[in-house]
Amino acid sequence: MGWFFSQAINEALQDNFPDWLITIFKGITFLGDSIVYIVILAIGFWIYKKRDAIIGMYVLLTSAFLNFFLKVVIQKPRPTKSIRMPEDIEGFSTPSGHAQASTTVYGWIMFYFKKVWLYIVIPILVLLICLSRVVLGVHYIGDVILGFLIGAAVLAALYFAIPYLLKWIDKWSTRTKILVGEAFGIGVLLLTFLTGLFANWAPEDLTYPVYYDDSAHITSALILLPFLVWLEAKFVKMKNENIDLLSKFLRIVVGLVVLLGSYFGLSALFGLINTTSLGHYSQYSVDYLLRFIRYSLLFVIAVLPLPLLFARVKIFSREKVLIDKTELDERSAKS
Repeated sequence: MGWFFSQAINEALQDNFPDWLITIFKGITFLGDSIVYIVILAIGFWIYKKRDAIIGMYVLLTSAFLNFFLKVVIQKPRPTKSIRMPEDIEGFSTPSGHAQASTTVYGWIMFYFKKVWLYIVIPILVLLICLSRVVLGVHYIGDVILGFLIGAAVLAALYFAIPYLLKWIDKWSTRTKILVGEAFGIGVLLLTFLTGLFANWAPEDLTYPVYYDDSAHITSALILLPFLVWLEAKFVKMKNENIDLLSKFLRIVVGLVVLLGSYFGLSALFGLINTTSLGHYSQYSVDYLLRFIRYSLLFVIAVLPLPLLFARVKIFSREKVLIDKTELDERSAKS
């Protein structure tokens, strides 16, 4: 079983794969980044069923939350820096977050829509994302296998549990839902921040530079979503039903430009803040805070300003032209 966490597999793949193929895998691995899931679920919120998109977000958060704790419990370093692409990727290695999240989230989408083409495309996509992590030298093959298995287990558990949870939660008042959601989010914030802060191994270790695994994007969503969703439902009231295809297309285009522009813009802006001169605990805390703020702004933009734009500007909210069957028959008869 030595091969399970052997760097030799990573090196063999890198040595035998041409540069153009490795470049393709760099693009494929991006499809497993958290921002991609957020964008997909945001699109669902803008043009499909808002409630189901939020449920999908909690599926993502559950998988990410579990992955965070497994990493800080196992605390296995990544392959050596010399084979990582990019070299500066940090954090613990086992299990692979990309493998676990892609299995859970894309699997959830597959089972939700139940389309034949998704049953073909999704497994291939997940397999390629898993393989990309090994090819790029950021995970051992054992990491991605464990990530896939854990992701599949989380997917199965949530698929069967969520209908029962929703029946229970639907009995709560709106106020109770918000208070419970906020309390849970704050609790997770304290728990994950302190766990991540004190579970880091020797940042001075130059052979396996393990710096930090943060969970700021998880906690920002858990804290903000209950209140943001309530605000949108009460004051914005974006309508998704019976919206024509052009309006949906424009929502997607404008939403992507704004959300991705904000993501990369905030990343560049916050990247100007140099925290490397700080001590280990201070640097972890500041980096955590910056990531928390960045993702909080993204969630606010996705759930409030963009839906407000889509609800108030006519071009984004044109309704389908529905022709009554009787009227259609009369037109046919006249013609």
